[in-house]
Amino acid sequence: MKQSRCRSCSAPIFFAKTRTGKNVPIDWTPRVDGNLQVICVDGLAWILDKDEPDQANADHFVSHFATCPQAKKWRKPKQDRKEETQ
Repeated sequence: MKQSRCRSCSAPIFFAKTRTGKNVPIDWTPRVDGNLQVICVDGLAWILDKDEPDQANADHFVSHFATCPQAKKWRKPKQDRKEETQ
């Protein structure tokens, strides 16, 4: 995983891919209360599906969209997100 910085708040983050190939900004530090399981495979971070059981080699993280004070600036409007899934 490669550490980056949020362009809005400068917090340390990394990007993880979903099963559909979308990049999601993730807070750098794992958290016990994290709701995303992330595994690293060949240097790439992957978010496991929510219905998958906890994996021994996965750490729990939180999406940076949940913690960034400027998250609204970077989110796509709901209408745009719906069009992507269709």
